[in-house]
Amino acid sequence: MNLLQSTLNNAFISISRNKLINFLSFGIIAFTLLIFGIFNYLSYSLETFANEFSKNIEAIFYFKDNVEQPEIDLLLKKLKESLLVEDVTFSSRDQAEIAFSRQFPELKYILSEFKTSPFPASIEVKFKQEYNIGTKVISFIEDIEKLSIIESKQVNLDWAQKVMAIKKFISLVGMFLSMILIFVSAFIIFNLIKLNIFYRKEEINIYRLVGATDWYIKIPFIIEGALLGFFGSIMACGLLFITLKLFPAYATFMYNIFKDMISFKNIPLILFLRLLLLGTGIGLLSSYISVRQFLKN
Repeated sequence: MNLLQSTLNNAFISISRNKLINFLSFGIIAFTLLIFGIFNYLSYSLETFANEFSKNIEAIFYFKDNVEQPEIDLLLKKLKESLLVEDVTFSSRDQAEIAFSRQFPELKYILSEFKTSPFPASIEVKFKQEYNIGTKVISFIEDIEKLSIIESKQVNLDWAQKVMAIKKFISLVGMFLSMILIFVSAFIIFNLIKLNIFYRKEEINIYRLVGATDWYIKIPFIIEGALLGFFGSIMACGLLFITLKLFPAYATFMYNIFKDMISFKNIPLILFLRLLLLGTGIGLLSSYISVRQFLKN
């Protein structure tokens, strides 16, 4: 217990000696992790939105004009027997015309110009939630669309897939930027530990003369690096929280565009935990490499 306390005290004393340099390192680490956190949060929010959006997958298949009723009945039977399908609703041309008149009463006068309904007959298919955005549903929809009696389709799955594609792109960009900034942060901590080793060179030689082990000498520097990363990640967590909370107030136009896809109210705690672990890990690894290189026998 005394050894741990002494090690921590030495680490804090070493950090306090170079306040300006260490404060700048905190800032750089915080900025690095803030960028990582923002992209991570955007990726998380878009994935959540796409998953919620695709829970109620619906597809509307429009028939060609010359389709006979027996062919429609055969397809209806096939759809109802499928394990993927939750519900099937058939809408004739006349029913589609009535639905249009109810939904857009101000446009009813346009329909009077047609002798028959200008709308095609259709089948609306609702899929079971447990199949979500799976390949089975996608393949099933594609098979139905290929039938000779089908003119076209309308699927809300397309939008969910586009959101997932955007999410992948954001994840890749965020990972690329984060890797560059993480390398910069690790390089800074590496050099800070190196400077502290040179600054305490006489003290280290004294420890060696009195028989101190290598790990007894190295651990305070490693802990110092871990503390630099940890405090930088705490700063990043605070900046991320402030950024996400202030964004709706100071970026109203952008907020109105993305508010349906990205929630700025609920920030998952796992995101803050990732930042803390990543920051501490960067500090540990870079300080370990530094002491291993500059405290060789």
